[in-house]
Amino acid sequence: MPHLPMGIPASLRDLTPDIPEAVFDDAFRAACERLDRYVGARAVELAAELGLGPDDLPPPDTLCAERGWRPEGALPLRWLLETLELYGAAERRGRGTRLRGGPPAVASAELRAEAERTLPAVRPAYEVFALSAATLPAFLRGDARGEDALFGPAAMGLWFDYFSNSNPLYGPNNTLTALAVERSVGGRPRVLEVGGGAGSAAQAVLRALASAGKSPEAYVFSEPQPAFLRRGARLLQAEVPPGCEFRSMRFDIDVGAEEQGLARETFDVVFGVNTFHLARDLSDTLCRMRGLLRPGGVVVLGELLRPTPTAAVHLELPFTLLSAYSHVTLDDDVRVRPGFVSAQGWRRALRTAGFGEVTLLPARAEECAGIYPGFYCGALAARA
Repeated sequence: MPHLPMGIPASLRDLTPDIPEAVFDDAFRAACERLDRYVGARAVELAAELGLGPDDLPPPDTLCAERGWRPEGALPLRWLLETLELYGAAERRGRGTRLRGGPPAVASAELRAEAERTLPAVRPAYEVFALSAATLPAFLRGDARGEDALFGPAAMGLWFDYFSNSNPLYGPNNTLTALAVERSVGGRPRVLEVGGGAGSAAQAVLRALASAGKSPEAYVFSEPQPAFLRRGARLLQAEVPPGCEFRSMRFDIDVGAEEQGLARETFDVVFGVNTFHLARDLSDTLCRMRGLLRPGGVVVLGELLRPTPTAAVHLELPFTLLSAYSHVTLDDDVRVRPGFVSAQGWRRALRTAGFGEVTLLPARAEECAGIYPGFYCGALAARA
C-alpha cells in the first residue's frame, strides 16, 4: 500500500484543468494537509487506547473474536489497521499487521488546535472525526450504536455544520457535483435530488444552474431522514428561483420509486452527493434511477471515490460505525468492500444498469489519486 504523503504535490493542479482553480485552491490544500496529519496522529493514539501493541496482529475479524469485540467491529478495525499502514505506522505481515509502536510525533489535540486556529471553518470536520474516535471503544464492546452516537439529537447540529458549503473540507464535494449537473443539462431541467441531507448540495446546484441561465422547471428535494429533510426544505425556500415547481419528500433509494410517488420518465437529471454508495444493491438502485429519467436524461453521482477498488480511505472512520454503510451487496466487479466505491466500480455499475457513456469530473481524478492517495473528490455523469 502506498504511503500518504504529508504534503499534496503541486503537480495535481496540472491534472485538473477542467475544474475552476478556486475549487482546489491553496487554502483547501493546506486544510487537507492539516487534516491528514491529524488523522494519522489520532489513528496511532487510537491503537494505543485499544491496547494494540507492536506485536503482530491477526486480521480484524480474528482480532474481534480474540478480544470479545462485536463482529461488526471488524470494519472499523480494518480501517484503523489500513490507515496506520497508509501513514507508515504499520506494515502488512501475511494476513496480519505489525504496528511500529510509539506515540505520534505531535499529539492529535495539538494538531487540531492549530488547524482550527488557522481556519476556524474546519472545526466541524475535526469534531465529527473526534466524536467517531471517542465512540469506537464502546462500539467495539457492543455498548454503543454508531447511529445513536453520531446521528442522535445531540449530534444533529454538528452534521448540519459539517454538510455545509461553508465547510472548506466538504464544500468541494457539492461544487464538483453542481458543475457536473450544470454541464450535463440544457435549459429548464426537471431535477430530482436524492439523499439531499441538510440542503447544501441543492444550494450549490441551484446556484450553478442559475449562473448558467438554466434555472430548473422543477426541483424535487428528497431525503429519508426527517430532521435533515425539514432543515433542507427550509434552507431551499430562499434558493428556489421564481417559476420553479419545488417539492420536498422522504425517499428511500432502496425502494421502488413509483410506490413512493415518483412517476417514470419524469426528470432530466437525478443526482446525489455521497448518497448512492449507501444503496444495498448498486445495480438495482441505479436501474431505478434510470427509470425516472426522460430519454437522454442524466444521472450524476457526486461521490468520495476510493482510489482503487480495495484502497484504504483515511477519512472513513465515522461511516464504518453505521450499519447502512456495511450491510450492502458486494460484487467482485463493482463493490468488493463495503462503503465508498472506486471510479472503476461506478463505471461498471452504471453500465450494468443500462447507462451509456460515463464521464468523470475531474477527468483525470484516478491519476490524481495515483499521485496522492487522499484525492477522493469526484462526480460521475451517465446518460440514460
